[in-house]
Amino acid sequence: MRKLIPILVILCLTFSCKMSNLTDIEKRYLLTDSGNKKFFLIDFIKENQENGKLGEIPMVIVNGEPFTYHYKETDKKIEISKNDIKRIEIMESEKSIPLFGSAGKYGIVKLYTYVNKTRE
Repeated sequence: MRKLIPILVILCLTFSCKMSNLTDIEKRYLLTDSGNKKFFLIDFIKENQENGKLGEIPMVIVNGEPFTYHYKETDKKIEISKNDIKRIEIMESEKSIPLFGSAGKYGIVKLYTYVNKTRE
């Protein structure tokens, strides 16, 4: 039991530090999960930004419905969990701008879920 307490403290500090280091833009991409699963989409987007596939504020489309994009400010979470995600596709900006105009200028992340949860 004594060995478990320091591990729990470290995990709590790590989790709270990650939450406090999020930008307002990254907070848009939090999932409804608890623990590290809630950061799944943020980590996925960051990885693709580092690889040059996505820009600063990619548009997110959930089951065909635009959810968030660069000029739409929102505090609303994407109401899905990591386990709901069936497939993720990326559309880079050169392909997304002709289809979505300036809303797609940072690229698009398309989420397909097992359940049809979209924005209200």
